[in-house]
Amino acid sequence: MPIEQRWSERKPIEMDVALYYPPVGTIMGRTRDISLEGMFVRTHGAELPVEAELQVSFVSEGQTRTHEHRMPAYVVHGSDEGVGLMLRHVDYSDFYALRYMITAA
Repeated sequence: MPIEQRWSERKPIEMDVALYYPPVGTIMGRTRDISLEGMFVRTHGAELPVEAELQVSFVSEGQTRTHEHRMPAYVVHGSDEGVGLMLRHVDYSDFYALRYMITAA
């Protein structure tokens, strides 16, 4: 089981996200809090196993258009309310979009 390590504080930010988990399909959720390393997503009753690898997608608003960000993540813990995800950054634009949302909150 992976150990959750937080290097930055989670901020209470609510936004819609889509979780793409191939064995189940797409799960729509809403974040409760976000950090640069992870987020908690309310999954409205959908259950995901601990250590499940998935993709999380969110949309950021730019000055002229919106941009969809997708990044790999895995489930660190779950509850009846939702799942805690640890993010794996692969793209700087995704990282900076998250950082902007967190600092603007």
